[in-house]
Amino acid sequence: MPPQPHLDHIVLLVSHSTLESLPSRLTETFHLAPGGTHADGLTTNKLILLQDGVYLELIAFVDDISPEKRRSHRWGTRPENTVIDWALTLASAEEFGAVQRRVEAARPATGIAYTDPVAGGRVREGDGVRLEWEISSAVIDDGEDGHEARGKVEVGRLPFWCLDKTPRAWRVPYREEGQDVTRHPSGVTGVAGVTVVVPTGERGRLSGVYTAVLGEGEGEGSEGLWEVDVPSSEAGGRRKIELVGSENAEEWGIRLVLKGERAGSVELIPGLVVEIEE
Repeated sequence: MPPQPHLDHIVLLVSHSTLESLPSRLTETFHLAPGGTHADGLTTNKLILLQDGVYLELIAFVDDISPEKRRSHRWGTRPENTVIDWALTLASAEEFGAVQRRVEAARPATGIAYTDPVAGGRVREGDGVRLEWEISSAVIDDGEDGHEARGKVEVGRLPFWCLDKTPRAWRVPYREEGQDVTRHPSGVTGVAGVTVVVPTGERGRLSGVYTAVLGEGEGEGSEGLWEVDVPSSEAGGRRKIELVGSENAEEWGIRLVLKGERAGSVELIPGLVVEIEE
């Protein structure tokens, strides 16, 4: 049986001042869990932990980072107050090799591969526990021998991988912290789905990667639809991953839909309103 990916987390970029002093409309609708500063010292975060085991990561670049260092970072040129990226994970990091091989098998048609995992981590706020994981991201790799990476795939158009070396429960303590942390005043319980809007011309090659990672999808024309599991076995149901092609450059990006106890909408960060499905 092929590895079963889980939706791990969604990344929202904010300014450092916003992260340090979160708007009251956010703190009144969500409980925030402490994050920490990443190992490279360039970014810091706070988390919204959800009952389905997925989390929303509010991340910011530290104030004193140089413009050159920021631009060199994966997220350094992304606009603030937007959803900028999303991650999958696996029950065991050792399963990732099988995922790479599936994507490699599709590479003649897609020209895309996943990098070998690179070490990452951060020190957790409060107790100083060091968290360790590995990251892999998609690259354009259309060389004949499969080892000629020619650039990175635009951030967010394909998921990156966050593969834990220390227990995931240390990084995402949604159970250990109890229901108070995951039972939010907004009624949000999890993620309903992720829609990735890309230029129409790129949809074909990206669709082949999604199928290699998530299995056969549905949809036709300019859209494709896949399903993915969530970390909590108690949450039930699979989540929708949708890939949409668009000719409108203003539409390109990531749309997030949340699950909740009641339908509606919520402002996650300044200017970013997302829908909630019941």
